[in-house]
Amino acid sequence: MAQVEERVNKSVEERSLVKKSQDGNIGTITLDNPRKHNALGAALIGELLLALSDLTNAGARAIVLRAYEGAKVWSAGHDVRELPTNGRDPLTYDDPLRRVVRVIKESPTPIIAMVEGSVWGGACEVVMSCDIVIAAEGTTFAITPAKLGVPYDIEGTLSFMQSVSLPVIKEMLFTAQPMTADRALRVGLINKVVPHERLESATTELAGCMIRNSPLVISLLKEQLRVLGEAHPLNPEGFQRIQAIRRRIYDSADYQEGIRAFFERRAPQFEGR
Repeated sequence: MAQVEERVNKSVEERSLVKKSQDGNIGTITLDNPRKHNALGAALIGELLLALSDLTNAGARAIVLRAYEGAKVWSAGHDVRELPTNGRDPLTYDDPLRRVVRVIKESPTPIIAMVEGSVWGGACEVVMSCDIVIAAEGTTFAITPAKLGVPYDIEGTLSFMQSVSLPVIKEMLFTAQPMTADRALRVGLINKVVPHERLESATTELAGCMIRNSPLVISLLKEQLRVLGEAHPLNPEGFQRIQAIRRRIYDSADYQEGIRAFFERRAPQFEGR
């Protein structure tokens, strides 16, 4: 019996967290870790990065990023279990979340986020880093670092600012409350909302429009938009001031309280210290 349990546990551990497929010039990457609600841990992101590279090298002209069919949670966001609690910066330049967002933005291939269910925290940034976002009715988006006490990094904050107007992103960041797909469409956060039964067909139709155009020109336009969108000067003094504020947060009692509250499934009691 012990050997059977060991084989089952090993099978679960070795199960792929991401699936990839290609139909002609359209590639699809599916987040497939329902046990952890597609939390963006290092292992899942590692597989996601590999799938992106494989599909790009295989000549995909458009890539769809989705969750497994019928997902109630598209992704729970950054895997809180992997956040440090020893006074280290939880979101450094080399953090897996930072890496995958950069790769998506810098990819020469247009990437379409096909979204159903709820999208939480860092997963919102992953979705927003995609070139086009199509959501099923009933989808929600919530950006939650303030709810967890996590000092979001400046690169991630800029990503949010590039996706939607400043008043809207302030509301999402400060309240940490979910935004419906219908409102996300109205404020320009996403491109299209469709009935759930049309999500796949609408995404395929849009990808089909893309692959009929010049892939070289699309790659050029994507890079131009990325470079121009990130052309925001920041002086060294301002950057150091922001880093000092972040350092005070991840050294704070509030940061520890936010992590504890998450695992204890309760509302955190922040005291501002």
